[in-house]
Amino acid sequence: EDPRDFAPPELERLARACLHSLEAALVQVDHWRARGHGLEEIYIHGVAPSARLLGHWWLCDAADFAQVTIGSANLQRLLHRLSQEFCAPGADQPCGLNLLLACEPRAQHTLGAFMLGEFFRRRGWSVQWLTPQDGQDILAHLRRDWFDAVALSVSTDGQLPWLRDWLPRLRAQSPNPELQILLGGPLALQHAQAMRSLGADLVATDARETVNWIDQHMLQVSS
Repeated sequence: EDPRDFAPPELERLARACLHSLEAALVQVDHWRARGHGLEEIYIHGVAPSARLLGHWWLCDAADFAQVTIGSANLQRLLHRLSQEFCAPGADQPCGLNLLLACEPRAQHTLGAFMLGEFFRRRGWSVQWLTPQDGQDILAHLRRDWFDAVALSVSTDGQLPWLRDWLPRLRAQSPNPELQILLGGPLALQHAQAMRSLGADLVATDARETVNWIDQHMLQVSS
């Protein structure tokens, strides 16, 4: 595999394609696939950094809000288009584990959380997606069903006090005393230590590594 395949010019090509259309983005993905890369590699080394590049363009005024919104939406449409193929291994071999995946209340950007859910589904997990109004909404779902893990995606510093208040309640009120709490999202990359101090079992910065970790943990618990 050529390390240049996911070099900055290639990532910029995907990001710019997403500013135009889903079809243009698919052309870049097909280019990587033709060079021998699987969808997991493309998601981690292509899609995720291209999404961060769009965010960088917004912060440095290289793209306006409308452009970044269109680009991010096309990246998410790309994942939806490839979802059935990407998640096929898990559909064929379900593992019987359940994940509650929630964005922060009233979140607007959900690409990273959606991608994490896809990696869990690829490993056979059942994933319930939630865009909560508040912490009570998450608690209601945790009480209603059995979940082996809950993953919360957080993007803004302002959510840290909210997490500090709500994380202990999630663990205390879940029917599962061994509930695993995962924190991720843009804040995980920027303030990982602050998020670890809140008592999460894992602060996730990479979708594949996150699923590897939780699968290994569940294996140890069951043995």
